[in-house]
Amino acid sequence: MVGDVTREREAAVNVERGLFVLRYASGAASGPSPIALVRPANGFEPFVEVLSAPGLVSGFLSAPGDCVVIRAERAARLGLKIRGQGAEGSLDASFRIEPLAGTGAGAGAGIVGPDQNGEDVPGGSPFKIVAHVARRGDVAVDPGAWVAGPDAPAAIEAVGIRGALPSGGGIEIQPLVATNPPRWLDWAPSGAFVGTRGRALPLAGLRLRLAGEPAVDCRLSVDAMFLGSPIMSRRGREVELVGPAGSDPLVGLRIGLLAGAGDERFAAQAPALAEAGPVERQKEARIRVFRASAGA
Repeated sequence: MVGDVTREREAAVNVERGLFVLRYASGAASGPSPIALVRPANGFEPFVEVLSAPGLVSGFLSAPGDCVVIRAERAARLGLKIRGQGAEGSLDASFRIEPLAGTGAGAGAGIVGPDQNGEDVPGGSPFKIVAHVARRGDVAVDPGAWVAGPDAPAAIEAVGIRGALPSGGGIEIQPLVATNPPRWLDWAPSGAFVGTRGRALPLAGLRLRLAGEPAVDCRLSVDAMFLGSPIMSRRGREVELVGPAGSDPLVGLRIGLLAGAGDERFAAQAPALAEAGPVERQKEARIRVFRASAGA
């Protein structure tokens, strides 16, 4: 890869809180246009998601006309990397980022299934995450939304999944209850509500797994926040989330569903970009990003 480092370029794109479309506007004047990859910049993974259409490699823009949706929970930064195709492939490319109508900066966005690594999500899901939160009672949120969490942390005492997954199948849950010492309860089937209510006994951890053959092409995307600890993220058909001490209360939970095999598919379809090495900086900027207003 050493001989190819001059054929890569990177740019940082700042976004405000809201929902945006980033479009690959134009490429090379002649010959093949470069391919591009859009992902959250390092450190911003918990706050911004990059979503592609179902069945496509998330964040991968193969040619002008392609686009991705950006969901930012707060002001964040994206990393935009382009790579030329062929021995003399051009690096000229321009991109346009625009807010979706009615979702300008500061607005929330109800996108199903968060992915801090920027991966595909299935839309139109009817399922809900239901939880019993200390001093708040039972709450229900859409996939991709926090129960308690960074803005309003509170002990979560029970959790369950209501409704069917968009891919079929279900989600089984095994709770770790903060007794002394903490103990794992039995696995509960999809649709069950696990944990306790009104006993001041928070969850100290969770295991979740996809159940049912129809969900074979999906993965869980789960973020958890334990008292006094940073956000923990896990991806896979089966995940486990436990705080550093093993007994810290769960004070934030976000569950989503990813479509496809994520990074593994990306590596198979675009190995040159997925394995990209260091980028040589040059004075001439060839990545151009234009911003549009909501009414443009």
